[in-house]
Amino acid sequence: MTLLSRIFMGLGAFLIVVGIVYGLVTGEYEGTTEMLTVAGGGLLVGVYLTRAVQRARAAVAAEAAGAGPGAGDTEPHVAPTIWPLVFALSMIGIVLGSVGPRWVLAAGGVVLVASLVGWSLDVRRQWRHHDHTAGAGAAPGGAHRRTGP
Repeated sequence: MTLLSRIFMGLGAFLIVVGIVYGLVTGEYEGTTEMLTVAGGGLLVGVYLTRAVQRARAAVAAEAAGAGPGAGDTEPHVAPTIWPLVFALSMIGIVLGSVGPRWVLAAGGVVLVASLVGWSLDVRRQWRHHDHTAGAGAAPGGAHRRTGP
């Protein structure tokens, strides 16, 4: 883990704890929702940075092991999906629920969790399919696009 990813993960974890304590002590849902949303963003950036460093280190190790530069540097072609739209609509529900009726906030939270799970499963399925076909010697330009030099 890099220093920056640790900072974001620590900030996210801290804001989750502070947001929960703040919500329980004050009973104010607006500030709690904002803190938890920022905490989620901090955790998301921290996890992304950690994964990016892990992939970069794996690529350097593969290149050092003699795999050659650019070996296995393919990404799956991401098919169109509805989940980014559902995610955006859930965030609208959360914002409207923060200033309006609580049931809209709850509904937005449920849709948010559902969209994150659905989107994650969709991406995981695409990567699993990519790893399977890339390992079987798939031709470049098919379902993948080349990255790197």
